[in-house]
Amino acid sequence: METTTTSYTRSKTTNFFYKINFIIYTFGLPNFWIEDLKLTKKFVKFYDKFSMFNNTLIFLLIIFELCSYFTQTGLTEKQQSNRLIYAISHPMLFMFRVMMTSIKERVRLVMYSLTVGLKRVHNDPEVEKQMIACTVMYLSALLLSCLMSMIMYAAEGFWEVVRNGNTFTTIITAYPAVEDDSDMANLVRAICFIIWWMFLTRIFAVYILVISLTTCLSYQYKNLQSYFLSLNDIFERNDLSQIEKENQYEAGFKVGIKLHADTLRCTQLTQSVCRGVFSGQIIFNILLLVVLMAQMANSERTLVNLCSAGFTATAVLISTGFYMWNAGDVTVEASHLGTAIYFSGWYHCQGLSSVRIRKLVVLTMSQAQAPVVLKGLGYIDLSYQSYIKIVKSSYSVFSVIF
Repeated sequence: METTTTSYTRSKTTNFFYKINFIIYTFGLPNFWIEDLKLTKKFVKFYDKFSMFNNTLIFLLIIFELCSYFTQTGLTEKQQSNRLIYAISHPMLFMFRVMMTSIKERVRLVMYSLTVGLKRVHNDPEVEKQMIACTVMYLSALLLSCLMSMIMYAAEGFWEVVRNGNTFTTIITAYPAVEDDSDMANLVRAICFIIWWMFLTRIFAVYILVISLTTCLSYQYKNLQSYFLSLNDIFERNDLSQIEKENQYEAGFKVGIKLHADTLRCTQLTQSVCRGVFSGQIIFNILLLVVLMAQMANSERTLVNLCSAGFTATAVLISTGFYMWNAGDVTVEASHLGTAIYFSGWYHCQGLSSVRIRKLVVLTMSQAQAPVVLKGLGYIDLSYQSYIKIVKSSYSVFSVIF
């Protein structure tokens, strides 16, 4: 796999990923792009320190939440359920950011390979357009569902204030007590609420990064299919002799073999980069769905309660779904590569050239037929079928326990 460089040919893909990285950086992750963002050095220096300070606050908030198990005793069943949800989700989601930040250079290498290295020889504009549109659609749906979940939890807190005169409590922390209505207690709640929303931006950033990478990877296999199919056009040219066409086709086919090998290496690197997030998301999905189903079964069935639990479950299902659906798309698109190779035009070759190229095509098709599968937890295939099984397993666990 080639190393990154700041010298590259710009395209719609590179422009799109530059914008993605700008958003990710704004949301508190490092800059994974292959060059500096168009920000002043003074601002970057300030913002890096500001992000580090915010990350420290988020870490302290999580500790503050976990300590509530030792200080908060008079909680309602709904509050206990919410505390359990946050105690499970927040440390895991925070670790997603830590994992991606710790492998910054590998993430940058994957991004460079997908957006620059593998696009040098062939970059189908139609595939590129589809990739960008698909990524935007996925991210918009995910961010909207996560945002609605957070808004509904805030609405639930306001509802308790209006309906029952309780304090505005969204997350349970070690201090203040849920019934404490002093000015200091309300100030601490407000600060925790703001930090909670800052934490949300970090979660968004990780999801944006991983979904963008896996979507781009699946469309790279479509781009590779387009390349092999385009080789057939060589034999439609009238300015070349048959021998020249065959030589040009053979040279182009060998380039395609190298592109395929590079794409497979990039797939392995993507797997290594995203392994922790994939595995954590599966565990997160199962545990949180079980707790949410228990919450919906045992808590008061008000519209606000049902909406908050429903939107949270939807956000979890969508986030896990986009991970696994994208990974499944990689498998599907990679499986179509053999067909594209078959229709690349080898059957136009004649004589000894035909014999030589047929052997090359057979070997390449054999390699292309090997399943390309991304995995979570080391053994779970990330696919459409596995997604259904994981959702069903959550309900099975809930049925056994409750």
